[in-house]
Amino acid sequence: MTLSRKSIEYHGSRIFALIFGLTLHLVATPALAQPSQSLLLSGDIISQTQQLSVREQLNVISNINSQRSYEAKALIESLEQQHSQQPLANINALRLTLLHCFNLLEFGEFNQAITLAKQGEMKARQFKYDTARPYFMQCQADAHQSLGNTLQEQQLTEEALRLARRYSEKQAIVNSLYARSRQNTSLENYNQSIEDLRLALAIFDEAQNQFQHWFLLPKSYLQAEISNVFFSMGDLEEALHFAKLTYQDPSAFGKLNFAFAINLARINIVLDNREQVLYYLNMAESENDKNSAQRDLAIGNAILAGIHLYVGDFDIAEKLALSSITSMTKYQEPLYVMRIKRTLAKVYFAQHKDIRALSLLNEIIEQATELKQFSDLEEFNQIISQYYAEQKLFESAYLFQVQRFDAAKQAAAKLNNAHFMQYKARITAQSEASTIPEKPLNNINQNLTIAVLIILFLSVGLVLFLVRKPKHLNIEEQEESQQQCIDNMLNSAKQGHYQLTLLLLNINHINTMDLAFIIPRLKHTLREQDKLFRHNTDEIIIILPHTSPIGAARVATQIEQVLSEWKTALKVNIGIAGLQQLDTFDVLVKKAVINQLNKIKSQETSYSHDEN
Repeated sequence: MTLSRKSIEYHGSRIFALIFGLTLHLVATPALAQPSQSLLLSGDIISQTQQLSVREQLNVISNINSQRSYEAKALIESLEQQHSQQPLANINALRLTLLHCFNLLEFGEFNQAITLAKQGEMKARQFKYDTARPYFMQCQADAHQSLGNTLQEQQLTEEALRLARRYSEKQAIVNSLYARSRQNTSLENYNQSIEDLRLALAIFDEAQNQFQHWFLLPKSYLQAEISNVFFSMGDLEEALHFAKLTYQDPSAFGKLNFAFAINLARINIVLDNREQVLYYLNMAESENDKNSAQRDLAIGNAILAGIHLYVGDFDIAEKLALSSITSMTKYQEPLYVMRIKRTLAKVYFAQHKDIRALSLLNEIIEQATELKQFSDLEEFNQIISQYYAEQKLFESAYLFQVQRFDAAKQAAAKLNNAHFMQYKARITAQSEASTIPEKPLNNINQNLTIAVLIILFLSVGLVLFLVRKPKHLNIEEQEESQQQCIDNMLNSAKQGHYQLTLLLLNINHINTMDLAFIIPRLKHTLREQDKLFRHNTDEIIIILPHTSPIGAARVATQIEQVLSEWKTALKVNIGIAGLQQLDTFDVLVKKAVINQLNKIKSQETSYSHDEN
């Protein structure tokens, strides 16, 4: 019995579908097995989680590390004990080390975190899981940030970001962009901070669905930092909007509920909305009472003391501040203690205990001078100067005002130095990126990946043999060549530090026959270094090296003129997107689409006004 060609193709496609479905199941099942929200909020989360596989337990730990740090720590210790008795698979052992590193940060054990991160990166090299390295670097950077080691923090963050992009590790990119945005906010680079956060949010969903989960910060962290940036800029309306979004996000539970309620209370203090301050104060206190970790409770008490001071509960504020000072002294964190004492001094002034307040302020001024915390020093001197001015002791007020200005000068110098260090860290990272040859991306799980590739190659080969359509291969090769050309242009612009702009044209309303004449005419209007590509059936993209968005707008006008010459009634909306250092091609196209939508919205608004 012989089979017809049509029958062979049919059975071939059935075989391919079966193999592809099985492969997809093998690949997707572990990747998408994320813990449910009910489990993350469960009262007996530890016992429930311990019934799961090791991979699933690690996913739970990753999802609760910032929110329920104490439970995460217990689960980590349980898995480490299991690992000592029966070794885990290398990739699981490596991820356990990474999660332990980030968990140490939650408990203020910064030096231990740095040591563990260095060990983890060495293991990543040893196991040939280089994709894990940027995560360990970021854990180190976060620890250095808490220790006040600005240069180390910035260098590690830039290097982590470079490696994350090199290995296409979306989770690591999000983590490092968040860390860098906080650095930029502290340096008052608000535009760059917002840009980093925008990029992090743009790829967050992809990061969540990344095949190999390592560690990803909660989405609410990004939204909270956006609120913080707007607050720092003085835009209280936007700060309040994003603070509310943060509080409503599903990832905001446990400790984060407290932190985000406090943020809302602080914004309402500046807005002088006492009713809302009291509302969020009650919510924050309710969350803080659930804290079983002494360090978290101490930090919470210090923050609550400041809110109670504002609403006039001076005795409660004093009690909370004293309790917090006792605990944080035990944890040997002088910066925290110094700042809590500032709050306590303000409480003493409010209670008319002026001598105690002045004594405390003089003590922390001496401490801030020793630690070279000039921003704190500026504030402490201002508090005393203001007190003496209110007492009409103007000579003393002037003395502390002079000290305040001197501290402000040193704070500005330190800020400028931090700007320089950040710039130097980025230049160093970019230099290394251009001089170190690219190494092939190491597999996440070599055995699984090899098996999947073998199945895919066999299935694709079988289908190609049966249906014999070589034209598909030519199209794929052409697309790959085009994408390689685009990537090369983007990489050259980044490494050469020159501007590059992308134009996006919708052509779905242009006849296919007309395009054969229009495209050569468009190319004729461009420079030799400019490139035009057919992105898909509905879009054309044009890459303009050494061109700013303003210059690209002039090119867009020329293109519109060419199209109008061909057909007068033809209207085209051209999206424009300028390349930023961390943009991929996909991100650049998305920015161009957003630019198109904004233009359409602007045109509709203008038309609506004209109608009225």
